[in-house]
Amino acid sequence: MPKILFKYPIKDKQIKLFREITSIVTGNQDRLTKAYEHPEGTHLWAYVRQLSANERLQMNAEQDQSDIEFVINKRPLVAGMLIEFKDKTYQIGAPDSFEFYNTELKFRASEVSPRTYTSTTYKAWGV
Repeated sequence: MPKILFKYPIKDKQIKLFREITSIVTGNQDRLTKAYEHPEGTHLWAYVRQLSANERLQMNAEQDQSDIEFVINKRPLVAGMLIEFKDKTYQIGAPDSFEFYNTELKFRASEVSPRTYTSTTYKAWGV
């Protein structure tokens, strides 16, 4: 029997992963930069699903259906990073890599209001 490397179904949804960087500029005006974790014009592939009513109930979450579960290939990821998916912005909770053999990351994210950024940067693959 072949070795199973990935637990979840195919990653067929496009997402964009970024972090916010705040820099203080003179005159008490902060600059907020949207720093994507991938090159310009690209995206990441993810398995995406909305939490069931039972899962939301277990989390004592409101029934507003704003929490979504994402599974992406292994990469540096920290809680608080943001995702753009279907014209909405989600903030990442703690990543769960416990049962994945260093191949995938699963995390939940909650919808947040989009912000206005003064600049946008992109990172090259593998940097």
